[in-house]
Amino acid sequence: MLHSQIENEEIVDRYVRNQLAPAERQAFEAHFFGCDDCFERLQTAERFAAGMRDAAARGLLEIPTQAPAMARASWLSWAFAATACVALIFAALGGWAYFGQIPRLRSELRQATRSSETGQQKQAATSQASPTELAEANVPLVMLQATRSAGEAASVVLKTGDRRLVLWIEPGPSRYREFSLEVYSPNDESLTSVDHLKQGPYGGLAVSLAAEQLPSGEFRITLSGQDPSPASLVGEYRLRVRRP
Repeated sequence: MLHSQIENEEIVDRYVRNQLAPAERQAFEAHFFGCDDCFERLQTAERFAAGMRDAAARGLLEIPTQAPAMARASWLSWAFAATACVALIFAALGGWAYFGQIPRLRSELRQATRSSETGQQKQAATSQASPTELAEANVPLVMLQATRSAGEAASVVLKTGDRRLVLWIEPGPSRYREFSLEVYSPNDESLTSVDHLKQGPYGGLAVSLAAEQLPSGEFRITLSGQDPSPASLVGEYRLRVRRP
């Protein structure tokens, strides 16, 4: 897909509004994952759409049904300006959260993963299990960044005795409320998948994987938007696992 087509046919706006045909959507996704300019424009459009949805939810875009045509046009101009201001405020808050709060959240996440197994793991433990078998110290954690190059990969060392690996992903602004993650082996075979992932208060996704599923090698991880449909690829990540 060419830049001239994207400009002339308003592909970015139609993608955000979910108005593209499946073939157009697939072509645009293949393009913007390799184009920094279109990737940035899409993120900006997603942020603006999120501000519009929030303003509508708060009643800021409600149009009086009995207003005269001229008054209604004036009101729409004011509403558009107000919505733009709301979008800018949300962008500023997002920057504040990203640069001021995300580092603190990452630190808390590392500490939390060193405490104990989850409630599901406790329920699955047998009655003969000792307290030390219900907890795991120093759980490995790796933060994944979206990549457009096969040479870029996050790296983690899994030692003997490690049972879980925690993945932390920040997909950025998106129209999706839920995501699905799939892990592919070095031979590009599907190993496992996790559905219905939701972003936390700071926009991150946390996933726990069984370490025994991850031998030494480089794994491909895909993140797709799941809800609302249609589903589409949001990001692709590389993870290199080493075992001493």
